[in-house]
Amino acid sequence: MNVHQAKARMRSEIRATRSSRTEADRSSAAHSLARHGVAMLEALPHDAVLTGYLSLPTEPDLDPLITRASAAGLAVRVPRIEGRDLEWVEFSPGDPVRPGPMGIREPGGDVHDLSSVSVMFLPGLAVGHDGRRLGQGGGFYDRALSGVPAHDDGGPLLVIVLFDDEVVDAVPAEGHDRRVDAALTPLGVIHF
Repeated sequence: MNVHQAKARMRSEIRATRSSRTEADRSSAAHSLARHGVAMLEALPHDAVLTGYLSLPTEPDLDPLITRASAAGLAVRVPRIEGRDLEWVEFSPGDPVRPGPMGIREPGGDVHDLSSVSVMFLPGLAVGHDGRRLGQGGGFYDRALSGVPAHDDGGPLLVIVLFDDEVVDAVPAEGHDRRVDAALTPLGVIHF
């Protein structure tokens, strides 16, 4: 089995598991993610900028974390799709959104770059203990992160948001697959 087939198989298995989660499980996970995520953000200056995303129904729900970060005065940017790329737009809870090309909720507003971002909360399907992220397969985040410096070189902390069982020994990876610095799960934060 080649890497593309291994990724497709793992994506299919994880998507099936996500689809079987109950609404109560998702809600509980969302509140735990917010609690642990806010604890991560407490060390940031009050004028810090972070990125998040507006979750799909089966993804770990980041909305409670975004709400708490915004209430604490942090600037939050979320992506919207423009062609084959992501644009980053300032977002506050209650801002109007519309369904984007892939069903993702997208805000309007002005586009910002990622140069001032301290923490990027990223969606994904799994992460290995080496920090390799398995995304949805569209390459949007791989392209967005290709020009972002590593955290050790002054770039943002890259944090994948997952359910607990999606942190695995290893994920199939290719050279362009960017490592993340940490995973945020309902049980807490795992640093790689």
